[in-house]
Amino acid sequence: MRTSNCPQRVKSKRVTTTIVLSIFTSACLFASPVWADSDATQPYSNTSVLDKAKALSAQGKHTDAFKLLKTIPKSESSYLAMITNLASIDLDDAEETADEAVGAFPNSAELHFLRGVIMGNQAQSSIFSALSYAEKSLNSFVKASQLEPTEIKYRKSLMSFYLVAPSIAGGDEKLALEQLKAIQDADPFEGTSSQVMFFRMSGQAEKAEEALVQAISTYPDEISFVFQLASFYAQEEKYVQAMPLFQKAANMPSPEFAINETTGESEDIFVRNASAKLNALYQIGRTAVLTEKNTTEGLAAMAKLQAAIEHTKLDDEQLPNMEWAKARIAELHIQSGDKKAASELLAKIAFEGNKDLKKQVKKLKKRL
Repeated sequence: MRTSNCPQRVKSKRVTTTIVLSIFTSACLFASPVWADSDATQPYSNTSVLDKAKALSAQGKHTDAFKLLKTIPKSESSYLAMITNLASIDLDDAEETADEAVGAFPNSAELHFLRGVIMGNQAQSSIFSALSYAEKSLNSFVKASQLEPTEIKYRKSLMSFYLVAPSIAGGDEKLALEQLKAIQDADPFEGTSSQVMFFRMSGQAEKAEEALVQAISTYPDEISFVFQLASFYAQEEKYVQAMPLFQKAANMPSPEFAINETTGESEDIFVRNASAKLNALYQIGRTAVLTEKNTTEGLAAMAKLQAAIEHTKLDDEQLPNMEWAKARIAELHIQSGDKKAASELLAKIAFEGNKDLKKQVKKLKKRL
């Protein structure tokens, strides 16, 4: 199911890598280049299996992907793919496989990084072993950064950990600042992005706002910064400031689609900006619902979103949750007085496994 990647306000410092996961969702996995599918009558090459497993994973068929991955010899790439799919099936199995993977490939920074993410999620869901898992998560992020000190995403993971974890679990704002400075020295754009993240995660709202305003000035074509500032205002319930920025982000031109020759994946600049643009359309509709204003604009934005989704090159996790989008559209129809359209749409919403959405649909049906 599609999930929104809108920035979330950090309300407390706790042992969690939720923020790390949201930042690095597309960072883990299929390191091999994209090859054409093998003939169905011939044994699959390892690369072909990885590609097929990647396609299954993108469809949410993680169990099928994992079963396929078990048919090939274990390698760094197959371990990365197995762990990522297991994370959506059973975290304990993902943990066991991550431990096995770093034992088999101790010099793989990516495997240590992914192990850090898994251990962080275990810490989040554990009561009695949270500190132990947090230590394992931190050690993994540190090891990844040591193995590849120039890789910015590993430094971002460390910075995030130091900011969200309590001091007893290794949290340390000074150490987070050290990682921020290293990122700023290595890459101006990533330094700007990380500075915004640092201020937001450390609860420095005014500085975060100032940093975003400056980022938009420095990088005027970067949709993601406009979207982040709009989201910042929306989270503060400053919808008058948020709405025009969401509209600006939605109307900005996206970068051209391109594939990174090294990873075989979509270029980061395309992913983050195309994602911000589509999420901005969703937020226009959501803001119209929350404010009970701009209903026509909200419906138009949602229509554009639905059309764009049909042709997007983004993965599901980089897109708004379209079942929630249907609920927002239905509510906009109710606001406009078109209860028939609202009723028809509510009947089509798939809310299995989503208690909040189920509750919202039930609430909206009572308004018909």
